[in-house]
Amino acid sequence: SDIVTDTLTAMGYAAGDSARLADVMAAASSNANTNVELMGYTFKYAAPVAGSLGYSMEDLAIATGLMANAGIKGEQAGTTLRAGLTNLVSPASTAADAMDKYGISIKNSDGTVKPLSETMEILRQKLGQLPEAEQAAAAAAIFGKEAMSGWLSVINTSDEDFMKLGTAIYGSEGAAKQMAQTMQDNLKGDIEELGGAVDTIAIKFQDKFNGAMREGVQAIHGFVTGSASMTETFSRLSGAVGQAFTIIQGYLPQMGQMGKELIGI
Repeated sequence: SDIVTDTLTAMGYAAGDSARLADVMAAASSNANTNVELMGYTFKYAAPVAGSLGYSMEDLAIATGLMANAGIKGEQAGTTLRAGLTNLVSPASTAADAMDKYGISIKNSDGTVKPLSETMEILRQKLGQLPEAEQAAAAAAIFGKEAMSGWLSVINTSDEDFMKLGTAIYGSEGAAKQMAQTMQDNLKGDIEELGGAVDTIAIKFQDKFNGAMREGVQAIHGFVTGSASMTETFSRLSGAVGQAFTIIQGYLPQMGQMGKELIGI
C-alpha cells in the first residue's frame, strides 16, 4: 500500500487509480524478472520525473521491467531511469549533439512531450541497429556513463519481448486479483484463511462478552490481592472462580446462539 500511494502521488494520479497501478505492477512483476518491492524502489526515484513529464504508469512499468530483465533493478533502475529521462528532456551540449545526429527528440512539434512508449520506440529504431561501439558511444553521450547500461537494455530488447511485456501491462486489468487468488490457492492460503476466520470469531466474542469476562477476572484479582495468607488465598480464589463462572454462565445461551449464527446453523 505504501508503494502504491507513494507512486500515485509522485506521478500525479488520484487515489481512485490505485487498483489500476496494482494491476500494472502485478502484470509487470509476473512478466519480467522483478517483483513489487523492487519496482517500488525503482518508482521511488523515477516516478517524480516520469510524472512531471506526463508519462503513464504503464510505460514506466515497461521500462522498469525491461531493465529488470537485464539485471538492473530496484534503486539502480530508478536512478538510471531518472538520469536518462532528465538528460532526454534537458540535454547537455554533448547529449544534444548526439540526439541531433541520430534524429532523436522526445517532444512533438507543438512542444508537448511524446509518450514514453513512443520515445522508447524511437530510441530502439535510431540506436538499435548501430554497430556496438557506435551504439555504446551514443548511449554514453545521451544518457551518461552511469545510466547507459540500463537504457541499452531497453534499446536492445528483442521486438518480441518488448511487445510481450507491453501487451501484458496494457492488458493488466484484474491482474492483481488473479495473482492474489493464485497465491492463496494452496494449503498455506487455506491455513491463512482459517486463521483469519478464527481471529474474526475471537474478536466478535471479545467485543460482546468483554464486560462479563473483565468482571470475572477482576473479581478473582480482588480476592487474591486481598488475601492475608496462602490458605486464605486458595479459599478466596475458589470462591472468586465460582463467582466468575456464575457471571459468565449467564451469558452462555447468548454465546451459543452467536456461535450458531457465525457458522451458519
